[in-house]
Amino acid sequence: MSLAAVPQAPPDSMIGDRLRAAVRAAWLAARTPPLFVGGLFRKRATLPASQLVSRILVVRTDRLGDMALSTAFLADLKAHFRHARVTVLAPPAPLALLDHQPNVDARVALEGRRLPDGLAGRFDLAIDLTPDERLLGARLAAASRAPWRIGFARAGRESWFSLACPPARSDRHLVDLHRDLLEALGVTARGSEPCLIVSPGERAAALARLGALGAAAPRVLVHAGAHEASQRWAPEKFAEVIARLTESVAAACLLAGGPGEEEIVRRIADLTADAIPLGSLSVRELIAVTGACDLFVGNNSGPLHVAAALGVPTLSVMGPTDPVRFAPRGPASIVMRLALACSPCQRGRCWHHTCLRGIDAPSVADRAVELLIRPEVKAA
Repeated sequence: MSLAAVPQAPPDSMIGDRLRAAVRAAWLAARTPPLFVGGLFRKRATLPASQLVSRILVVRTDRLGDMALSTAFLADLKAHFRHARVTVLAPPAPLALLDHQPNVDARVALEGRRLPDGLAGRFDLAIDLTPDERLLGARLAAASRAPWRIGFARAGRESWFSLACPPARSDRHLVDLHRDLLEALGVTARGSEPCLIVSPGERAAALARLGALGAAAPRVLVHAGAHEASQRWAPEKFAEVIARLTESVAAACLLAGGPGEEEIVRRIADLTADAIPLGSLSVRELIAVTGACDLFVGNNSGPLHVAAALGVPTLSVMGPTDPVRFAPRGPASIVMRLALACSPCQRGRCWHHTCLRGIDAPSVADRAVELLIRPEVKAA
């Protein structure tokens, strides 16, 4: 949604960032022709019949939220290649999201930038889900030596694949972009949405943990971190939202933070005694605790997409992030942002942060109450 009072952003003074962006664009343009020439010497293939594919490698080299959004792709992929064994290669943290997923047969941790030993030559089809110009996923797919390889086309990276690749369009949500990739594979997308699974044992442990903290329903999970500093709403505003929710609906506001976010959690806890810090959580513990909550409040981050994939209503504040591409896909999700001329800019740094500073805590708290009282409320 867009807030009624929209402040004006000051003139762009980040000349250094603009120059770096121009240099990067020039570098990507320069690398494309050599990659294209190299691709001319790689063998091309036609689409495989489903019965010829018995082993599939899916490569996902990025973060938690990207993996959560990829679960819809994995469901539709497995529904088409029903008899194939699907292996997912990803960094350890996002890979942990796939525990108990029925559409994944094997998981392999990516610890560095090389294909783990024993994977080369084992697969019929390799799929890279990287939605931009980065090359790591494309190189790993090529290193698998699968005869059929596919990913997104961007700045010459398509030369590493053997099948025709759809473009990595920036105006498509990641879930819809994954459907483009399925269609390029000849797979009819079934419209699956992101979905994560919590085991009964994990849920019982989470409820016991919350009970020990005295966190009765309604429970709100608050995550104030994000990958980039420019994506983080102020800790003071999160503290105000927590205080308002505690006072208005007696919500138990649980405060979560990942590695490197300890100072943010400490700052919010110092500002309001109503916050209940959860302490250190593993990825699976985070999933289970999130699934036991009635609402998620936070920035655009991995935990936001985890909550949405669990079916938990979400309320997120977005500044430089493009909601067209990264909005949560949960059953009840509200995105609060300002429709500034400079937003979404997708920048990791900003000198004024008008897009986030202009979102006030009372408005966020009011919408949070709406979701707690009427979970069917959708984003405007």
